[in-house]
Amino acid sequence: MLRIPAGAPADRSRNGRLSGLLNQTLHRARTGAVPYKLGDVLVGDDPFSGRHEGTVVVKHGHWIGLRSNGRTYFYDYRQLRRPD
Repeated sequence: MLRIPAGAPADRSRNGRLSGLLNQTLHRARTGAVPYKLGDVLVGDDPFSGRHEGTVVVKHGHWIGLRSNGRTYFYDYRQLRRPD
């Protein structure tokens, strides 16, 4: 059983093995579906953000951050493609 000291806040207590394993599994499931890697050159096309060609710098779940002209634009991975 997990022991929480009386004076310690709850967020500093150690995670249980099962909850830690579940958290890692869910994190892998969310990020494993994206077929692009950091450093790939892609073209993103979105009606709100516009069309930008850039390098993948952020990967968080289904969201990909493209660095283009010194700015980072975020796209859903399904809105990205490799340049022709």
